[in-house]
Amino acid sequence: MYKIAYQKGIALVIVLWMLALLMVMAAGYSQTMRTETLITANLIHSAQAEALAEAGIWHSLAEMLKPQPAQTWKTDGSIYTFNFNQGIIRISIQDESGKIDLNTAGSELLYGLIRSVDVPETERLALLQAILDWRDRDNLVRTEGAEDADYRRLNFDYSAKDGPFNTPDELQLVMGMTPAIFKKMKPALTIYSHHPGIQPEVAPREALLAIPGIMPERVDEILQTRAANPDPQTPMQFMGLDTKYLSKARGYVFTITSEGIINDTHARLDVVVMLQRLTTLDSPYSILSWRGDQVTDRQIPVLTAG
Repeated sequence: MYKIAYQKGIALVIVLWMLALLMVMAAGYSQTMRTETLITANLIHSAQAEALAEAGIWHSLAEMLKPQPAQTWKTDGSIYTFNFNQGIIRISIQDESGKIDLNTAGSELLYGLIRSVDVPETERLALLQAILDWRDRDNLVRTEGAEDADYRRLNFDYSAKDGPFNTPDELQLVMGMTPAIFKKMKPALTIYSHHPGIQPEVAPREALLAIPGIMPERVDEILQTRAANPDPQTPMQFMGLDTKYLSKARGYVFTITSEGIINDTHARLDVVVMLQRLTTLDSPYSILSWRGDQVTDRQIPVLTAG
């Protein structure tokens, strides 16, 4: 009798261990399935967000190419928001003529930009002259600039370019430039304006702050005046600005930034397009740059387009 009870006890323990093992396996399988489901959902949301961002690019181009668009979009970086297919699309269009051209801007405007991003006063002239030495076509070093010998002396694996910038990102290669400084300067920079000055009707705040002698309060007034202008195609007068740093011409190269949002998943595209002025060309536009990136928070007022 004792032996039978003992055997039943052993059998019960084995059954309990097997049940426990099955429960652990089931829990692990359930966790795996939940993880895979979450991964799948994230992939789906990522694909949907990317599709929304791309749709925003093509929608922007279609609007810009209309001969007489029903709604004229501002090209000063204002943000327009749309609800679309259970997601959100945010679009901004920036006319590159409002930015500071790294290849054609004068030294005073470039120095103003360096000053506006809080580079220490003792380092400003050296950074300015290093930029000028990078883009000029000779190997003559300025007083505080940087040419080939200076780059070799500090063990850089490249020399001064002695040619125009191919992209604003190239500025990071210039001696004295730091990631922190470049991050502040980048929103104001372009290589597509081809003018020595900036177009104040579409210039971003960072470019306006670079104008020598301008105060932040004056920049705020300009931005408020622009925001209140019902027709962005109507020329505006900005009194008190030194015209030597300004350009009257609107550009034909634009950066379209489109953000697609599904739930908490974001996708962003920055696309540089050139609109063709000649109607005889095969395509009315050319894509100069197409870059996808993660979305970051942007402290810019959101405008709603109907």
